[in-house]
Formats: sequence, C-alpha cells, structure tokens
Amino acid sequence: MSKPSLGFLKREPQPNKPSRTGVRHKLITWAIPAGIAIGILILLAALFGEQLLPARSVQLETVATLTASEHSPDSEQRTPQTSELSFDGPVLFQASGWIEAYPQAVKATALISGVVDNVFVLEGERVEKGDPIATLIDEDARLDLQTAKAAVDAAQARLAANQDSQRSLAARQRSLRHELNAAKAQLTYLEEHARSRSELGDRSVSELQILEARQMAESQKAAVAAIQAKIEEAEAEASRLEKIFTQHSAELAAAETELARRQLALDRTRIVAPISGRVSELFVVPGQQRMHGADDPHSADIAHLYDPEQLQARIDVPLAEASAIAIGQPVYLRSNFLPDQKFRGQVIRIDGRADLQRNTLQAKVRLLDIDDRLRPDMLCRAEFLAASTTSDSPTGSAVAAQTRARVFIPESALIDRSGEQAHTWVVDASGKHIEKRRLELGGERRENYRLVKEGLRPGDRVVISPAADLQEGQRVQPSSAD
Repeated sequence: MSKPSLGFLKREPQPNKPSRTGVRHKLITWAIPAGIAIGILILLAALFGEQLLPARSVQLETVATLTASEHSPDSEQRTPQTSELSFDGPVLFQASGWIEAYPQAVKATALISGVVDNVFVLEGERVEKGDPIATLIDEDARLDLQTAKAAVDAAQARLAANQDSQRSLAARQRSLRHELNAAKAQLTYLEEHARSRSELGDRSVSELQILEARQMAESQKAAVAAIQAKIEEAEAEASRLEKIFTQHSAELAAAETELARRQLALDRTRIVAPISGRVSELFVVPGQQRMHGADDPHSADIAHLYDPEQLQARIDVPLAEASAIAIGQPVYLRSNFLPDQKFRGQVIRIDGRADLQRNTLQAKVRLLDIDDRLRPDMLCRAEFLAASTTSDSPTGSAVAAQTRARVFIPESALIDRSGEQAHTWVVDASGKHIEKRRLELGGERRENYRLVKEGLRPGDRVVISPAADLQEGQRVQPSSAD
C-alpha cells in the first residue's frame, strides 16, 4: 500500500502582483496629509491672501478742516454773549466727554530740587492765593544765605574803608593846595626882594645880601616844586582809590545779587498756592524728593489746582456730526454724578485737527452754570442744540448761527477736473483700499488748497499726485515720505 503524498501542502510560488489592499492603504496614507495641506493653503489664502499681495505705495494727506458760519464763511468766529444765547433750540446730536479746568489746571511746582518737609493741604481742599501748600527742608538754604550775607558785609566793609581813604586823601589834597598857594606867594615875595636888592647895587646893600636874597628865592622855588610833586602823587593815589572803589562796588553788587539769589532759594522752599481754588491732585508726602529734569513729568510737581468757578467740558464729537458744531453754540451738559441736573454751556473752541484714530473732532464747552460738586475728569454727556441768538433787528426774529466744517483738499489730489467738478482717490473706512470719489468744488482757494462743497468729510485721507494706473479698491500703503 502506497504512502499518501503530502505535496498538496506545498505552496506553489506565485508571481509578484500588487495587492489591492496595499495600494488602497498607500493612497489613503498620502491623500489625507495632502488634503489637509491643501485645505490649510486655501484657508490661508482666504484669510491673508490680500496681505500676501504687494500694496501700492502712495502719498496720503488728510484733508484740511475749517469751521466757519454758513452765512459768512470768511468772517472771524466770535463767541456770543451769554445773555444772547437761546437754549430753546432742538437737540442736533449728543456726544460724550469729561469735565476739566478752564482754561487749564494750574501747577504748584517746586522751583528748586529738595526733600519735602511738611504738607499743609489735602486733595479737595480750597486754598487762597498765597496760602502755603508745602515746604522743603531748608537747612542748606539757610546756611547758604548766611554765607551770602557775610560776603555782602565784607564787601561793604572794603567799600567803606576805600571811601574813608578817599576822604582822607581829599583832605590832604586840600592841605597841599593851601601850602602850594602860600609857597607861591612866598616865592613871589622873595623873587621881588632879590630883584630889588640887585637893582640897588653896591651903594645900599652888600653883594652878600644880594646873593642871600637870590638863594632864598631859589630855595622857595624848590619848596614849591616839592609841594607840586606831592599834589601829583595825591592825584595818582586818588585815581587808584577810585579804581579800587569801582572794583569794590562791583564786588558788593555781585555779593548782593548772590544774597538775593540765596534768599530766593530759601523762599522757594516754601511752596504757596498760585491761584485761589481747589486742590485737584497732590503729588507729595513728607520725605519725598522733588527734582527738576527727571523723566517723570510730575517730578517737580507739588499739587494741581483749579478754580471751581471756571470749568469747561472736553467733548469728542464724531466726525459724522462735526459739521453741526459752531463757536458760540449752546450746549446742555449732564453728568451721572448729578443725574437730575443739566448745566448750560457754550462752545468756545474747536480743535484745528481731527483725531485720526478715534475719528472725532474735539470741542471745548465752557460751563455757564457752576455747581461746587463738579470735579475735573467727571464724565459727562453733551447735547448740542441748534445755535441761535436773539436779534435787535426790527423784526426781532432769531438769526440762525448754524455752522459747518469746511473741507479743503490739496489741489495736487484732484483728477479729471472739469469746471467745478473733479474726482479724487480716497482711502476707504478700512484704511487699506482706495475708492474714486466725485467732488463738487467751491471757488475758494487757500495756499494750494481748494474748497470742497460735496464729496469729502472731515478726516478723509486722499492720494497726493496719484498715478494714472490706480484702480478702484486697490490695496495701498502710505509711502515713506508720507
């Protein structure tokens, strides 16, 4: 009986063929990362694709804004009197701001560097002009003052000694002049006596007597010459003393100046209130150093004061509403601190330029109604009313004083000009793209600027000397020269 064969258990070698499962696995392995990468690229292109494209470099300039009345655009703005204001007009718009001192807070400053010794006030206290606020340690200043006084005393003593010497010398000069006059008189007599003896000859006097008379005259001449020499010496000494007097006078003046400076330094260790008002901020405590020229802007400040009877509000008006504000315009102010009260105010100043970041134009409103409880930096809300003032005309009607912001554009930014019509490239609200805008121009020109009646708002930025190939919506960036 034959043995069974196990050959069927042997695997026959198969030719190498790709497995469908392996191929599918490899495709999945490569496809998933590739898909993720493509998705990320698409997302980046959607989010930042614009930033990846180069921006056109252009020169930008903000349009100029002036505020003037519509009925007299070139006339000077004047603030109407309070008695002429009418607060019965409708509310044009509202804006937020805060209370501040009018026209500004006043600093009580240490005029010399030093260490605070005493502080006599607290924040919120009322003070009168000249009241002490604080003192600095003054021992050094007092010693310097004593040294300066001693220097003045020494200079005065030298000057007094010089004056005594001049008086003594003047008396000596007078005495010498008297001696000289007497000596000259004696010389005249002796010369006449010798001449008369010589004329008589040997008949009346001897030759010896004539010789003696001549010698006496010569001796007197010598005495006169000696006195004259002494007078000249005295005059030279007087001239020297006068120069010394001038020097001592200058030394005394310098010493007195230094004394005044040291006295001023001592006086400045006592800081007093520069105005009558209230302390809004206090910057020191005893032992604190005050120093000039430090990086801290308040390094020399002692306190800030304001007059509670003189307040104003700083209001940030959105540019969309800025055309409705005017100098002299009536305003109602409200504060959450006093919610049941409203205060009359009046626009007294409008800033010359807008705030580009906040898109606002700042207006200062003088408070006409004062409450002692109001404080600087209190937030407030302003209601700008339709401005009107009473008229003395026969009709007695109110004269509108509405004003608007007048926009001027650089003429180099205008393109496609045709009469009173033109276009310009304006940066849009995003600040990154430009748009072409149609303008209606006015006839007024100011130093290469042209009045724009319609088409621009305060704060708009326009392209200066635009290239001819600019396109609508093109991404731009300010040039380095901008």
